[in-house]
Amino acid sequence: MAMKITCCLTLILLIGCTACVNETKGTSDRTTFNNHYTEGVSVWDRISARSQPERNSPRASLLSLGERFLYLDTFAIDSSYNNTKFLKVRLSDSTDVWVYDFASVLNAKPAVVKSEVPLYLRPDLLTISDTRLQSMEIVAVVEEWDDWIKIVNEKKASKGWIKKEFISYNTIDLAFALLVKRSMAEEDAEKRIEKLDALLENNPYPNTMFVEELRSLIEKEKDAQRESLFEWDREERDRRDGDRRNNDR
Repeated sequence: MAMKITCCLTLILLIGCTACVNETKGTSDRTTFNNHYTEGVSVWDRISARSQPERNSPRASLLSLGERFLYLDTFAIDSSYNNTKFLKVRLSDSTDVWVYDFASVLNAKPAVVKSEVPLYLRPDLLTISDTRLQSMEIVAVVEEWDDWIKIVNEKKASKGWIKKEFISYNTIDLAFALLVKRSMAEEDAEKRIEKLDALLENNPYPNTMFVEELRSLIEKEKDAQRESLFEWDREERDRRDGDRRNNDR
């Protein structure tokens, strides 16, 4: 009887130990798996993320230009719409969604350009191209080599190399640059200036390095607007003078 009790206790202890090992192993696996995920960056602003890998599936969220995510090593093809490729990703709030492959860059991290700089074909000063990146332009950094970085810009329009000193990884600078970009998207010049003025006056990121850059941009926009109004007034005067000459004939 004593032997049976001993066997039972031993069995219970073994089961308990096994459960503890499995629980620990599960936690460890999850941590390892998360670390194995590939980091990616959205290179499209306000692009839809879907609940399923189908273009017609409900929109689960919107991704901003420069937003980071974790690629879950799973993709799917929507054959019903031009074989569109979707990536399964995890957002910063732990939501799992499907994003468009064309709007994403994997193995990358977001950055913002500090000032206008030429793009190089390779990490070599002799390979300068005609393309120039502008101040406050948000890019995805895909490679670093010595004092060079390889970037992909918005909508994958261009890719190449620039000097590392010309970029900032600061999240505040990225967020501020995105607000400026969205304000500049306003087509009406007067409203565009109003939005830029409002951003400068109610800046949610006062510690950004781009405050003076925004002031300079506002002045350029105002100068352009004044020049446009002057040109319109001149054309209007010329038109009236032409009408008068025609009437005098």
